[in-house]
Amino acid sequence: MLAATRRTTLHSGRTSLHRSNLSTAARPARSSNAPIVLAASATTLIIAGLYFDRKPLQQDSGAPDSGYESQSQLHKGQLGSIRPSVFMWGRNSYNVVAPSAPESDIVKKAKVVVPFDGMVLRDLVLHEKYGLAVDAKGDVLQWGLGFDPTSPQTGSDSAAPHVALRNRDILSVVASEAKIYALNRKGEVLVFPSELEKQQVGAEARASGDAWWKMGWAFGSGNPGCDVEKLKSDVKLASGEKFVSISCGNDHLLAVTSAGRSFASPINLAANRYGQLGVRRVTLLSIHPSSVASGGQHVQLIPDAGLNERRNILPPPPKRLDPLLLPMNNSVPVMAPQLELDPVVAPPPSFDIRLHEEEEQHTALENDIRFSTTLHEIPALQDLPIAELVAGSKHSVARTTDGRVLGFGSNDYGQLGLGPSLAIPSIATPTEIPLQRNYPRATRVICKRVAAGGSITYFVVEREEIGSGKLYVDLLATGNGQFGGMGNGTWAHSASPVKVKTVSGLLEWSDKEQKIAAIPIRTISVGRTHVAIVLDNAVDQGRLKFGRDVFVLGQNEFYQLGTGKRSNLSSPQHLPPLPYTGLTAAPTSEEADKLVSSGTLSPMPHSRLQLAPEIKVDGKRVEETITAGDSATAVYWRILDP
Repeated sequence: MLAATRRTTLHSGRTSLHRSNLSTAARPARSSNAPIVLAASATTLIIAGLYFDRKPLQQDSGAPDSGYESQSQLHKGQLGSIRPSVFMWGRNSYNVVAPSAPESDIVKKAKVVVPFDGMVLRDLVLHEKYGLAVDAKGDVLQWGLGFDPTSPQTGSDSAAPHVALRNRDILSVVASEAKIYALNRKGEVLVFPSELEKQQVGAEARASGDAWWKMGWAFGSGNPGCDVEKLKSDVKLASGEKFVSISCGNDHLLAVTSAGRSFASPINLAANRYGQLGVRRVTLLSIHPSSVASGGQHVQLIPDAGLNERRNILPPPPKRLDPLLLPMNNSVPVMAPQLELDPVVAPPPSFDIRLHEEEEQHTALENDIRFSTTLHEIPALQDLPIAELVAGSKHSVARTTDGRVLGFGSNDYGQLGLGPSLAIPSIATPTEIPLQRNYPRATRVICKRVAAGGSITYFVVEREEIGSGKLYVDLLATGNGQFGGMGNGTWAHSASPVKVKTVSGLLEWSDKEQKIAAIPIRTISVGRTHVAIVLDNAVDQGRLKFGRDVFVLGQNEFYQLGTGKRSNLSSPQHLPPLPYTGLTAAPTSEEADKLVSSGTLSPMPHSRLQLAPEIKVDGKRVEETITAGDSATAVYWRILDP
């Protein structure tokens, strides 16, 4: 054994944590043509590249670039070879997390998803009723009972994902109840139904009406089974300008172009109920067969002004009690341990719009992919260069290129972070969020990233102490704290951004800069009520790389946090290592408690989940990543430059 010592000090207030005395197995020299495998020692996973079978929908093998031959990830196990895999856990009511085990409604711990064995992906999304993945070729795979209710109800190989959209070179996808939106390499935004039956509507007509299409299908370049439309902007884009990111909430879609322009499109008639769309005048059914010669309906989606008058907000839960741990006959007035409960309000004006006299037809038109195929530029953001535009369930957050943040839409839990003075249910106009209020005046504050999900917003902030020049990276949270999402050890909502101390202000020695440096936050993935945070603290010690630390917090009713327990978490916590094939069995619950939780707000066990840093395979950069979905979580290997 080769002894490798890494002493890393993370500073967060008075917290000082160390990692040391880690061992790695000696690796014999191998030729570039040798199989690429992932190997693990008793505490360290040595990643010597990736091995991929030449199977359909899987990445071909390729030798990693120099300097990427070995990496490490802390695992408890013995030496063994593993393949890149997809792991999922959480809610399985619709056979999304464990499609081969539909008899299980909940998956309590990370479980490998066999149909994805050996695959690397461009994107992966877990909706409550269906799952989506974009493979290495850019095809969209889909599965789950919300997609195909006729899928097997018992374990079967036929539970493998179905190719829903083929040969469109898709880069990323976002999911809503009835529609799926996809961004392709050309910078186009596409929409197609979430249900298999609706995807196949008109397939025969499309196939019989286009001889060139038939020829393309014969050579595998078409897919008659999916009805798809391209969204167009209401204003002309500049030469070379294209859409580069998309995000959606329950009812609205947001998009940003390469020039920093922001657009929005309604998914249904509730898209602007809280002002989250940012646009009032929209075009509906412009290319639907029912549309008139004038080109569809131009309507006004007016936010519900009565929301701020009624303000029927539920009482906050206790600050230091986890609702899931309370006895059934508890007399303390807390909200039940369930998904967010919206205030009961009267229907907004937009609901008065009728697409058809019959209710069934009205609903069908609203859920049709041609309900709205126009991306409308957001007027209030026209003069601001936008770097990020993200959607929560009913609110929107924009980050400018110079690090300012604006929010609009629902604010019933304080998710816009505008403070107690503006703690009203709806803010229809993009309003700047004053992050500077969280720091002394002699501090320069720049927001580097925003993330939103459900009724929570997170801000990754870089702060510099003016005078000393010291740099720190903080994570701030605002909104619904019912399930611990604020990350500050309480269960209370917050109308102003609060610091998630466990992952804020962390420092470690940087070999590259030869000084103590701030630890950035690599990614933050927000589900409806839980979040996964990944630190960018991977370290290269010669031919050895240490992985990126993962923290989770929030609701855990469906075991979506992956801790193996059902308790919600109000402070970020590590996860146990993934059960890769070839490693020893996962630790027992008692062992996991000792490994993962030290009883402090900043546990730092030696055997914990660390995501592998990037390597290059076939010229593409690939890294292990985690994504939080709707009451479920997944870890997969993502292509960084597809």
